[in-house]
Amino acid sequence: MRSTLKTPHPDPLRAFRRLTIATIMATLLLITMGGTVRATDSGLACPDWPACYGQWIPPADLYMWFEHSHRLWAGVVGILILWLTMWSGLRHRNVPWLWRMGALASMLVLAQAALGAAVVLLQLQAGLVSSHLAMSWIVVGCLLAMVALARVDATRAAGQGSTARAVERQVGRWASIVAAAVLVQGVLGSQATGHGAAYVFNAIPIWLAGDTWTASTREILHVTHRGWGYVVAVLIIVFAGVARRRQRATPGAARWVGLLPTLAALLVVIQVGLGITNVLTRATVWSAIGHLTVATWLWACVVLIAVLGLIPSAATDANQASGGHNKPYQRRENEEVLQ
Repeated sequence: MRSTLKTPHPDPLRAFRRLTIATIMATLLLITMGGTVRATDSGLACPDWPACYGQWIPPADLYMWFEHSHRLWAGVVGILILWLTMWSGLRHRNVPWLWRMGALASMLVLAQAALGAAVVLLQLQAGLVSSHLAMSWIVVGCLLAMVALARVDATRAAGQGSTARAVERQVGRWASIVAAAVLVQGVLGSQATGHGAAYVFNAIPIWLAGDTWTASTREILHVTHRGWGYVVAVLIIVFAGVARRRQRATPGAARWVGLLPTLAALLVVIQVGLGITNVLTRATVWSAIGHLTVATWLWACVVLIAVLGLIPSAATDANQASGGHNKPYQRRENEEVLQ
């Protein structure tokens, strides 16, 4: 008989959090693949669903594979999210809202699959395509919330000053407002594209002096999307400046309070540049794909700020739920195992 020391890892949610991050990256890639389908006009390359012309392995046609690979990768993402839901439900039910958020993400993914089928079978109706994009962004938001819930920061939660935490919550609330504005802009952009309104006016900032305004639906969508884009850009840049000043002026405030809003400001500058490029060149495939991809990353960045500011860590949340006496995520004493 001999004895060994077994040291449990102080962060039991680490593996779960890593899988969640991998699922987020897979979902972001899926959205870019969807943007590729749209930019290359491949949305009806496979007019049936879920197979392609009744085949799971369609002919070697580039446009068919743009569409079909998007569907196949969506299946992978769906399996990952269902896996996260079962994992959180079976292993981490002591973390309030974690498994519930996973269940919500799973329900959204199932609804998203049905919506994807409707997009194809109903011939790419603009409203359905926009809803499909918005739903995918909301799924990313749910996954980011799961990452925030699964982070373990017991030492920091216990030692952090109330002023620093108040600043983080305030920045989180600001970010939630910015995220709503970014979501509206994404839907407006999808609607403009779906109605063929993306290039009604080919000038900066909006139209040339000689352009005629007829108040058509296409013109209204175009001007609204571009005008709201300028508002969102200014809002994010101001938000980044204020957040960074608050972080510098508040001892103990987390670094993300200044860094993530600055990243959001950089992304929105890139996004405005891509938007201008799209207008002046009537969009190449690559600039159109880049425009959607950067918009999605911008959304994810702003939502991450919101969830970090507003959602407590697993350690804090568990302790609050148990009246401050539960410490399931702190390092346990080494225990002797007899073999």
